[in-house]
Amino acid sequence: MREPERKRISPLRLLILLAAVGVFCYAGLQLLDYGSENLQAEQENQALIDQAVVVLEPTAPQTGEENPEQTQPAGEQAPIRVDFDILREQNPDIIGWIYSPDTPINYPIAQSEDNDYYLRRLTDGTRNTAGTIFVDFRNAADFSDRNTLVYGHNMKNDTMFGTLSEYDSQSYYEAHRTLWLLTPEQSWKLEPIAGFVTRADSDSYTIFGSREELTGYLYEAVSRSGFESEVDPEQTERIVTLSTCTYQGVDKRYILVCAISEAS
Repeated sequence: MREPERKRISPLRLLILLAAVGVFCYAGLQLLDYGSENLQAEQENQALIDQAVVVLEPTAPQTGEENPEQTQPAGEQAPIRVDFDILREQNPDIIGWIYSPDTPINYPIAQSEDNDYYLRRLTDGTRNTAGTIFVDFRNAADFSDRNTLVYGHNMKNDTMFGTLSEYDSQSYYEAHRTLWLLTPEQSWKLEPIAGFVTRADSDSYTIFGSREELTGYLYEAVSRSGFESEVDPEQTERIVTLSTCTYQGVDKRYILVCAISEAS
């Protein structure tokens, strides 16, 4: 009895099959590298938090054995304390720290001579896709400009500025009405005014020269916002613009425009 003849795979089909296997393996390695870099970035940031950041209790100091340095007096004060001496020993480019309670945003802010260096580097200089939160090189390092631009990646695991676009929801804004920005000299309160998607080359990235220019821009920003804020554009002298990528189109960004004021 004759054995059935086996079908042979044509050279073209074999080539296509091998190419598909290669693409699959490459994609798997890329995902593995991405996950590994995310973990590395989180571990690096957690190490900085452990060394230099203390979250203060939201209660007034009490008498007795409590440590007053671990306690936050009642009022609009920053809910964390940051030791910038420790941070700057590791990297003098660190100029601030941004913190948003009950979110993953709890990061150092760096600034270099361009906007490329920290795009794919951690604060220790290690190359990593997560990068570092950083201020535009054109801005003053003390956040004294009319508009200070702060950039961070929109990571799929919600780290860095991955949760920023949640401000498209009014309920999210209501639950996160204040962010905090600390520098070696001053603690600042950030109050969101508007959040929306814009082009990477839009007026949102202008370092305004006058109060009038800023106010005009803020009214436009409010008209585009996904949430309604109680912050009055007329009373806003300076802003901090938090910017991240969005998956809504090429060269699109999601920005959160915040009024900046001294913490009491």
